[in-house]
Amino acid sequence: MNPRLKSEKILADLQYNFQDFTIDHFIKWIGELKSRRILSYPLNMSAGLFGAWLTDDEEPNEYIFYRADVPPMHQIHIQLHELAHFLLGHPTLHITRELLAAALRGEGELPFNELARLRSTLKPEDSRSIREVESEILASVIQEQIIRHSQLDQLTRGISSDKNIANYLKDLGMI
Repeated sequence: MNPRLKSEKILADLQYNFQDFTIDHFIKWIGELKSRRILSYPLNMSAGLFGAWLTDDEEPNEYIFYRADVPPMHQIHIQLHELAHFLLGHPTLHITRELLAAALRGEGELPFNELARLRSTLKPEDSRSIREVESEILASVIQEQIIRHSQLDQLTRGISSDKNIANYLKDLGMI
């Protein structure tokens, strides 16, 4: 299927009202539809890495990490791109809460290098570049809907204001 049409179908299936768009609301909506809690967190990332999505091996959680040192509009785009990987069913690494907490305490690292290797070892017709293009297209289709519904200012917002998410991230040592 054409990647654009595939993206439009995925977005239509979400039945999301973009009049209500904020990045927090959108993430929460997707989490509820997929029965997963999705947590998004800014992080100082190595050169060349802008975002990553990891899934929890023990709890129904998805973790989206995005580069902290880019403008808010770019941070929103990165989060949408990583959400797109999730919605498209792309492969990712499974991590434990213990590994996540240790990494965030500075006692280890998140497996971003392993994630890159995982994505580069798949069969050629499912290559990393194809998945990246698919994710960019879906993120762009989402952004078009945001703009179409006069929510452009929501593309420039920063960190989550949801207290439940903030408390959970605090418990993990993420903030």
